[in-house]
Amino acid sequence: MNPFFNPLLSISFLKNYILDPGRTKRLTPSQIERYRDRSLRRILSYAYTVPVYRKKYRQIGLHIQEITEIKDIKKLPFISKQDLRNGFPDEIVPEKSNKKKFYIVSTGGTTGRPISIYTDLPTMLRGITITLREMKYFKLNLRKTKIAHIGNFSRYRIDHVFQEKLMKHLKPFYSMKNTLNIDVNQPIKTIMHMLNNFKPDLIISYPAVFQHLAFLKRKGYGKNVNPKLLQVGGAILDEYTRSYVEDTFRCRLLNIYSSVEAGANIAFECPEGNWHIHHDFFHVEAVDKNMEPVTPGERGHIVITRLWGRGTPIIRYTGMDDWVTLSDNKKCSCGLQTPLFETPVEGRKRATIVLPNGKIFPPGAFCFISSVLHDLKTYKIKQYQIIQKRIDEIEILLVIDEDLRDKPPSFEEISNAIEKVYRTKVGPDVKIIIKEVKEIKGDPNSDKPPQIVVSHVKPEDGYKFI
Repeated sequence: MNPFFNPLLSISFLKNYILDPGRTKRLTPSQIERYRDRSLRRILSYAYTVPVYRKKYRQIGLHIQEITEIKDIKKLPFISKQDLRNGFPDEIVPEKSNKKKFYIVSTGGTTGRPISIYTDLPTMLRGITITLREMKYFKLNLRKTKIAHIGNFSRYRIDHVFQEKLMKHLKPFYSMKNTLNIDVNQPIKTIMHMLNNFKPDLIISYPAVFQHLAFLKRKGYGKNVNPKLLQVGGAILDEYTRSYVEDTFRCRLLNIYSSVEAGANIAFECPEGNWHIHHDFFHVEAVDKNMEPVTPGERGHIVITRLWGRGTPIIRYTGMDDWVTLSDNKKCSCGLQTPLFETPVEGRKRATIVLPNGKIFPPGAFCFISSVLHDLKTYKIKQYQIIQKRIDEIEILLVIDEDLRDKPPSFEEISNAIEKVYRTKVGPDVKIIIKEVKEIKGDPNSDKPPQIVVSHVKPEDGYKFI
């Protein structure tokens, strides 16, 4: 039976479908705060029925009645990846709940061990309304816009669960002809062929996928692939890739910020380059290495609270490992009045570059190749990767576009310019090796494309130099 024939589910979804997308424009800032306060109280009441949270709260003698507004959230303990791992499967959903009503979703496990949590149909449906908000902002009509999503459709991944458990039930109400889901593991030429037949208005994928699609487009493939907008997530988008892709497809390539645990987009980038936080759906904090709050404008590790949904609640969750800088009431000229990330989300803690001179670079802040290629006015580099092999050794891999190989600047000129920039950043004590390679492969244990910045230096080894 189609669950949408259940009036409780369908009425709830219709209500959210109507009210959620326009809330941030419809309500005043004070009304939004009251809405967030109510949402926090509701999700806390639910979380108290979940053993992993109840144990945490009881350990510190916390009564959830003490938490009446968002400002009180700092009284709550943090929840880590390890807490969720240890609690799976029985302690991360309400006691005596029927797990058949939930679906397991898992992270990619790029740190070696994936996290598995539970979601359900109403939670996934609520996440759709966030996407609707973004589409309305970009003036994309849900019923007419052709959306292609190139993602990871392996079992238990959120893309797969969303497609298998939700999309099939939407067929009576929404034309599947306007949606194309493509598994990222297919050959890139196959992906381009599918896109060419589909003629998408919007494409969502990883930076490396767009980079390779742009390369094929420049070689004459995908004549019908002329999207209005490209959205990218799941990895760092460097400025060279953005410029290369936008120049190829003649449209904007903008970031979205989501995670399996969040269940939806936490934030998205507008054409002005600002990252807007969906603050009526999420509360975002930034903390230092001692788990103390940092001031606005200061970089910290992200902590998220999902103010909605069922399955496994996500409250003061520290497991996303990204660096963020929250703005101090900065306003965006695009018209959306929401809290912003002061700077783009910066990579993963585990890939942080620590140098012998004590300098620390999050991955996004260690990509200097973009500016070099921009200054040289070249798209000759098809792909690149920066690897910290040891504390005092950096290896830079470059893949050359064969069709541009004989055009200036030469590989030697590019290599020398890149080395010069990195030398000024890393100092004289770091060995820099620049190599041309035919391809850059991703982690065989992960379905994601290769990371731009990789560090093989253990954090504890790097700390010696800080």
